[in-house]
Amino acid sequence: MAKGKRARLSLYLKDDALRRQIKVAAAKRDMSVTDYCTKAIEQQLIRDGEVSLVQAPPLTREDKLSLSNRMDRLREEIGPIGISVSELIKEGRRR
Repeated sequence: MAKGKRARLSLYLKDDALRRQIKVAAAKRDMSVTDYCTKAIEQQLIRDGEVSLVQAPPLTREDKLSLSNRMDRLREEIGPIGISVSELIKEGRRR
Protein backbone atom coordinates (compact mmCIF):
# COMPACT_ATOMS: atom_id res chain seq x y z
CA MET A 1 0.00 0.00 0.00
CA ALA A 2 1.27 3.47 -0.87
CA LYS A 3 2.63 5.64 1.92
CA GLY A 4 -0.11 7.74 3.50
CA LYS A 5 -2.91 5.65 2.01
CA ARG A 6 -5.09 3.80 4.49
CA ALA A 7 -6.88 0.49 4.04
CA ARG A 8 -10.56 0.29 4.91
CA LEU A 9 -12.24 -2.42 6.99
CA SER A 10 -15.96 -2.59 7.77
CA LEU A 11 -17.14 -4.13 11.03
CA TYR A 12 -20.61 -5.31 11.87
CA LEU A 13 -21.23 -5.27 15.60
CA LYS A 14 -23.76 -7.42 17.41
CA ASP A 15 -25.68 -4.43 18.79
CA ASP A 16 -25.70 -0.70 19.49
CA ALA A 17 -24.67 -1.27 23.11
CA LEU A 18 -21.27 -2.58 22.00
CA ARG A 19 -20.89 0.36 19.62
CA ARG A 20 -21.60 2.78 22.48
CA GLN A 21 -19.11 0.98 24.76
CA ILE A 22 -16.41 1.31 22.11
CA LYS A 23 -17.14 5.01 21.60
CA VAL A 24 -17.04 5.67 25.35
CA ALA A 25 -13.81 3.69 25.80
CA ALA A 26 -12.16 5.58 22.94
CA ALA A 27 -13.34 8.93 24.30
CA LYS A 28 -11.98 8.13 27.78
CA ARG A 29 -8.58 7.64 26.19
CA ASP A 30 -8.92 10.71 23.97
CA MET A 31 -8.70 8.49 20.88
CA SER A 32 -10.77 8.16 17.76
CA VAL A 33 -12.91 5.04 17.44
CA THR A 34 -10.74 4.02 14.47
CA ASP A 35 -7.52 4.35 16.48
CA TYR A 36 -9.06 2.53 19.46
CA CYS A 37 -10.27 -0.40 17.34
CA THR A 38 -7.01 -0.57 15.37
CA LYS A 39 -5.02 -0.75 18.60
CA ALA A 40 -7.30 -3.47 19.99
CA ILE A 41 -6.98 -5.53 16.81
CA GLU A 42 -3.18 -5.11 16.74
CA GLN A 43 -2.94 -6.26 20.38
CA GLN A 44 -5.08 -9.32 19.63
CA LEU A 45 -2.91 -10.19 16.62
CA ILE A 46 0.17 -10.03 18.85
CA ARG A 47 -1.48 -12.26 21.50
CA ASP A 48 -2.51 -14.73 18.78
CA GLY A 49 1.06 -14.86 17.47
CA GLU A 50 0.06 -13.42 14.11
CA VAL A 51 2.36 -10.41 14.52
CA SER A 52 5.78 -10.68 16.13
CA LEU A 53 6.73 -8.28 18.90
CA VAL A 54 9.48 -6.98 16.61
CA GLN A 55 6.80 -5.73 14.19
CA ALA A 56 4.54 -4.51 16.99
CA PRO A 57 4.27 -0.81 17.73
CA PRO A 58 6.00 0.36 20.94
CA LEU A 59 3.95 0.09 24.12
CA THR A 60 2.34 3.25 25.40
CA ARG A 61 2.33 4.22 29.07
CA GLU A 62 -1.30 3.04 29.21
CA ASP A 63 -0.33 -0.35 27.71
CA LYS A 64 2.43 -0.78 30.28
CA LEU A 65 0.09 0.12 33.13
CA SER A 66 -2.50 -2.35 31.86
CA LEU A 67 0.10 -5.12 31.64
CA SER A 68 1.36 -4.26 35.12
CA ASN A 69 -2.17 -4.50 36.51
CA ARG A 70 -2.67 -7.87 34.82
CA MET A 71 0.60 -9.12 36.34
CA ASP A 72 -0.49 -7.91 39.79
CA ARG A 73 -3.77 -9.82 39.49
CA LEU A 74 -1.90 -12.93 38.39
CA ARG A 75 0.49 -12.62 41.35
CA GLU A 76 -2.50 -12.39 43.70
CA GLU A 77 -4.01 -15.54 42.15
CA ILE A 78 -0.74 -17.46 42.39
CA GLY A 79 -0.04 -16.42 45.96
CA PRO A 80 3.32 -16.01 47.70
CA ILE A 81 6.31 -17.13 45.67
CA GLY A 82 8.67 -17.59 48.60
CA ILE A 83 11.09 -14.79 47.76
CA SER A 84 10.87 -11.04 48.09
CA VAL A 85 10.60 -8.86 45.02
CA SER A 86 13.83 -7.06 45.96
CA GLU A 87 15.64 -10.43 46.00
CA LEU A 88 14.19 -11.27 42.59
CA ILE A 89 15.47 -7.95 41.24
CA LYS A 90 18.94 -8.56 42.70
CA GLU A 91 19.00 -12.05 41.19
CA GLY A 92 17.94 -10.66 37.81
CA ARG A 93 20.72 -8.08 37.92
CA ARG A 94 23.33 -10.75 38.70
CA ARG A 95 22.41 -12.65 35.53
